[in-house]
This record gives sequence, structure tokens and C-alpha cells, in this order.
Amino acid sequence: MVTRESQLPLCPVCHKADKVKKLETAYNEGLERFAPPPLPGKTVSVVRYMVSSMILIGLFIFFILVLVGSESFGQGFSFVELALVLGATASIIAALVLSYIAFTKVVRGDQDASKHYAEWDLAMERYKRLLYCSRDNVIFDPQTQRIVSEEELASLMSTEAKNQQASQQSTSLAH
Repeated sequence: MVTRESQLPLCPVCHKADKVKKLETAYNEGLERFAPPPLPGKTVSVVRYMVSSMILIGLFIFFILVLVGSESFGQGFSFVELALVLGATASIIAALVLSYIAFTKVVRGDQDASKHYAEWDLAMERYKRLLYCSRDNVIFDPQTQRIVSEEELASLMSTEAKNQQASQQSTSLAH
């Protein structure tokens, strides 16, 4: 039977495996600084569009109630009734336009987030590969037996830094 200690590589500092654990295990035990890379999220807020649409729908309901409540409806042409009908129609159209704008923004936000999923997958692969020795308080890569500093860990786990570097390189190449 194979023991746990023989399954994990030796720590490059103390050359023992009894306190070596995966970085994910260290995080699950409460070491917050070893958190996994955050999943790329949506950065689009549609609250403003939703509130505007609710206000317009409220106006539409008000206009309809006033129009139905007026007893002079249908007895002749009235500019007030025409204004109420046009206002209600404009409220409906504006709410539909705002809903369409909000929907397209959400779709664009989803597409932007999906562009970062491949980078996140790579960062998660690196994260799952790294090990932590609690005896020496070091993170190391078992493939290279090299100690990883906190700064290197942050850059390995970050997908935003790579995006900024790539955009800076493409900008410098364009000039």
C-alpha cells in the first residue's frame, strides 16, 4: 500500500513530505492568501435600465388608468386623450428599447467573460499543480522543484496581468 507521504514530492527546503499538501488543501484549511484564481465574471450592470423601464411602465399604467377613468373617452376628439394615448405608446416603446439595450449589454458582457475562460483554465491548472509545505511556509512547483514567491504566485494566478501585458505589447507594436 502506498502512503500519502510517498505520493507527494519532497519539499525543496526541508526535503520531507509529511507537511506537504496541495495549495488547494491549504486554502481549504483556512489560509486565505492561497485562494484560487477568481472566475471571470460579468461586469455589466443593467440596474439603471431596469429602473428606467419600471418607471416607464408605471407611467404607462398611469396613462392607461387616466384614459380609462375619464368618462369623456370616445365622445369626440380630445387633445388630452390623444396625448395620453401617445404617452402610453411612447412609454411602451421606450421600455422595449431599454430592454433591448440591457439585453445586448448582458450578451456582450457574457462574451467578454467567455474570452477569459481559457486563461482562467490555465491559471487553475497552475494552481492545482502547486504544493505548499507548512513546515517551511513555502509554495513550490513539484515539476521544477522551484520555490514560488508570493509575487510569482499572484502573477501565476492572475489572468488580468497577462491581458494588460498583451494589450501593451500590441500597442507598442502598432507604433
